[in-house]
Amino acid sequence: MFKDKKLLSILGLSFISFFSTIWIRKADLMESRNFITAREIVTNNEWFVTTLNGQYRFEKPPLPTWLTAIIMKLTNNFSDEWLLRIPVALASVLLIYFIYKFVQHISKNDNLAFLSSFVATTTFMLTKVGSENAWDAYPYIFMFGSITYLVKSLNSKKNIHTILGGLFLAASLLSKGPVALYGMLLPFIVAYIVIYGLEEIKTNKVRIGMYFLIGLALASIWPVAMMLKNKELFLSVMNKEKDTWSSKHVKGFFFYANYFIFMGSWIFFSVAAIFRKWNLKDKGEHKLFKFGILWTILTFILLSLVKMKKERYGFPMYIVSSIPLGIILNYYLNNNWNTLKKFDRVLFYVQSVFISIVCVGSIGIILWKRPAYYYLIVPFIALMIYMFRKSKIDKDIFKKKIVYLSGFLLVLVNCNLTWIIERDIRGKGSERLKPLETLQTVKKGYKIYSKDFGIQDVWSVGQLIHTLDENTTLPEAFYILSSSSNLDLKNDYKIQSKETYSRFKDDKDLIYLYKVTNEDE
Repeated sequence: MFKDKKLLSILGLSFISFFSTIWIRKADLMESRNFITAREIVTNNEWFVTTLNGQYRFEKPPLPTWLTAIIMKLTNNFSDEWLLRIPVALASVLLIYFIYKFVQHISKNDNLAFLSSFVATTTFMLTKVGSENAWDAYPYIFMFGSITYLVKSLNSKKNIHTILGGLFLAASLLSKGPVALYGMLLPFIVAYIVIYGLEEIKTNKVRIGMYFLIGLALASIWPVAMMLKNKELFLSVMNKEKDTWSSKHVKGFFFYANYFIFMGSWIFFSVAAIFRKWNLKDKGEHKLFKFGILWTILTFILLSLVKMKKERYGFPMYIVSSIPLGIILNYYLNNNWNTLKKFDRVLFYVQSVFISIVCVGSIGIILWKRPAYYYLIVPFIALMIYMFRKSKIDKDIFKKKIVYLSGFLLVLVNCNLTWIIERDIRGKGSERLKPLETLQTVKKGYKIYSKDFGIQDVWSVGQLIHTLDENTTLPEAFYILSSSSNLDLKNDYKIQSKETYSRFKDDKDLIYLYKVTNEDE
């Protein structure tokens, strides 16, 4: 590994790509659930039976939460969200390693492996989901690793590869159940059989059986234990989850057609990869290209058949499509400009205009929203100067520059611009009020009760929120969290103090924390 300079360079770039945005965004609903459960794992010292605000958490398998809890335990930090995103960022770097090794193993071509992993490292959707510590990235990252070692196992006949494949299969199942079995492994198997045939599978039945046995056996330990712990609740939660996939966030079949937009700076190349007719000279490359395209299309179809859709659920498409896209970039880099078809030459001119527009737009946003940080525009200016310098004289140099600058542009935007967009354009924070999440570091001495709280509120206050209703037995002193500015209390209680917060850093929604005591206290 350490002798492979291409691999080392792409892993270094992936660290920048995935770690550069982990400090920017406020935790959303899914991240809040993960963080709360991890916090309760550490504070309760209960790692196996997970809870969310004190209630059993059976909806999602625990591996992503265990990884987050380990960071909390090691750092003794329960509030800094950037720190708690380190596990998913590291897992995303691991994904780039898997992509490199997968392509390298099948193609025996380090350049193809480098370019495919370069595309993945600089794809907008991958860098976005890969820096948010929810559950969505983990199952597909581990499943791609599982597939990588399964393929290596079929060729090398080494048991260690079979075992590693099974371990990553178990990790995938323990991250979000069978979603990656359906959304990545199934389309892989179909595409592999169609393009490469059944021969390898037929001669490795025992090895494949061992792979599935290891993965399914290890992954079944937690759900079986939870079912034994509370069978009725576990089964009811599973039924609820099953219904959720057919009743919530229901979208049309072509919802994931926006795939091209979320490819980011690779949008035009990805259109060319799928819709242009390709006939690559190298038979091995052409076969791998057809396999990658078929795997991508089958993934799109299977994900589209599921009624419940969210943009981030398309995550596996962006992983898989990096393979055929890397192959066509390799084709462009290894063919003389004069031998390219008119379509291909136009594609490079269009891409150069696209890069210029993004750079000029980025410069404008920085000077408009953060003029004091004017030095952030320097890399964008340098990129444009470098792109066009000598490009009119030597088109092959121009072609090479466009390929690599397309990727570096995304990294540059992530490092220099994304935080400005999130804070100054998308953000709507109130400067006069503290956000509720400041309570994470200022612990309240009494229990907190509420009638109208959400899970993100539980994360923000840094402790459990108890449900308040007519049957709640209240202590002599406690806090009430409420979105109401006027609170009605029972006759024997009075408000001792009232604190006003903005609910989120990027929201003007107000919420109030009342300290309530018994009059006889």
